[in-house]
Amino acid sequence: MARFLIVWSVFSVRKWSAQLSWRYRPLTGYGQKAVRRVMRFTPMPLLLLAVRALCRLRLLGRQYRGRSAVATQNYRCLTGVEGRIDAGWIAMRRQLLEIGATWGQHPATLAQMQACTRELDAVVAPLAAQKTPVVLAPLHCVSDILAAMVGAGVTPGKASVVVSSSAESYTVASRKMGGVALSYCSIHQDNTSLASELMALMTNVSAGRENMIIFPDIPADYTVQTPEAQSGKISCRIFGRPAKLHSGVQRFSRIVSAQVVFYHLYYQH
Repeated sequence: MARFLIVWSVFSVRKWSAQLSWRYRPLTGYGQKAVRRVMRFTPMPLLLLAVRALCRLRLLGRQYRGRSAVATQNYRCLTGVEGRIDAGWIAMRRQLLEIGATWGQHPATLAQMQACTRELDAVVAPLAAQKTPVVLAPLHCVSDILAAMVGAGVTPGKASVVVSSSAESYTVASRKMGGVALSYCSIHQDNTSLASELMALMTNVSAGRENMIIFPDIPADYTVQTPEAQSGKISCRIFGRPAKLHSGVQRFSRIVSAQVVFYHLYYQH
């Protein structure tokens, strides 16, 4: 009987965790209320601790097992240090923070997001006051969605992020729930639509009506499927480290005579 209960419990938790598609399934009605209630009254460290435990028990993040193996080997080859990268935990932690900032409306998460926005706006607002167009360039750290939300909250309070076709994970309703005016411009749509959207976006950026957000550390060969992709990288130093950034950031900023502002999120504790 005891063995049966253990097996039943394990498979029940697995079934429950498999249905937790927080990031991709819009929550409505009772689902929204339930998530909000849990998020509002549960400290984020406790939620992270619970998710961490489920990942260690392999009840969450099982689909990232292959990525964990690849990431671990890359880490060991690049650093020469023995260690293990848990891609499942990294992904689950990111998704928990994202749901807390959108559907969950977790107070502590929202407060930290606002603090990040104020810190970034301290740099952007003076540029806007000088009528200088701004291109925001966040790095792929912690969460692309949270980084874009932070960028959308600075002066003038509206932004469009240039993304790949599969990056728009949240619906318009989800973004409104986060309280930000953020739109997407896919680089993988047809050329006519892309040209039209980029022209409208650059006009708005030049006029100071919104900011453009571009992730500069995306590999150039991901956006340019030609042998010339290698020439689309710019070697430089950023935040005290050597880097190779996508040249599209430089090209767009030159077109609208914009100031590029680099930033990134990080885990303080």
